[in-house]
Amino acid sequence: MKRFEKWLRSKKIEPRRFYIGAILVSLVFILLVVINSIKDDTDNKIYLTEDAEIRTGPNASYPVLFNIREGEAFKVIGHEGKWLEVTSYDEKQKGWIAGWHTNLDIKEDENPNAQPLKGKVIVLDPGHGGGDQGAASQTGKSTLEKDMTLDTSLELKKKLEKEGAKVKLTRSDDTYVRLKDRKATGDVFISIHNDALESNKANGATVYWFHEQQEALAQTLNASIQKKGMLSNRGVRQENFQVLRQTDMPAVLLELGYISNPTDEVMIKDKNHRQIVENAIVDGLKNYFLS
Repeated sequence: MKRFEKWLRSKKIEPRRFYIGAILVSLVFILLVVINSIKDDTDNKIYLTEDAEIRTGPNASYPVLFNIREGEAFKVIGHEGKWLEVTSYDEKQKGWIAGWHTNLDIKEDENPNAQPLKGKVIVLDPGHGGGDQGAASQTGKSTLEKDMTLDTSLELKKKLEKEGAKVKLTRSDDTYVRLKDRKATGDVFISIHNDALESNKANGATVYWFHEQQEALAQTLNASIQKKGMLSNRGVRQENFQVLRQTDMPAVLLELGYISNPTDEVMIKDKNHRQIVENAIVDGLKNYFLS
């Protein structure tokens, strides 16, 4: 050290000033590194401008890994076309999202197959209503079928409209609509219900159809619900329900769990569970119209 300071003095450099200068240069270097790191992180950071999905690959045909919400932030680690490979900041979620769901200026694909529900008229029929409460809970939680079918239908309506569909409701509040009036013109008709039996052991989802031209829709929706949902599969069945019999359009009646079953009841009341089932119905309708 003394030799170094002696050398500095021989060069007419005050050692103390040299050390102070060296420290300042080091601090500036560290600051620049930090700033660049923050800038890189900011450049790679995106926000969702609407609800979306993380998929296994850069295409809408790839399976959904996670449903993600508007406002969530992700780090971009790659891209392919208009699709971004991202990871969450806790590294628990990783996959691909469509860039048009983010704050980046990316226009949505114009491929007509990307929006198979665009322009389709979907009739949603929330079962029961008003003085007709439908099935009721056996657990003392006061769960009424008429309330759950309306909640599900209103939530599903928003999802379908987001996909470009036009949605008609046979009821939009707690009113009673006669069975013969539960119809409208459209591309498909979906009646939403929750089942019940005296026994609390029955559980699961059932999809009903009546006319032959309704079976394909029933099979497609049942497959989609079973792929995503947690309700056990009670299958696809033909049944002479009036709301199905009185329309010639593709139509189904969905029994989305048993209110009389304590486990199903918890799922029926849980909004997150309903979102999963509703997303499955949307996916099923997409597959139906693409087929």
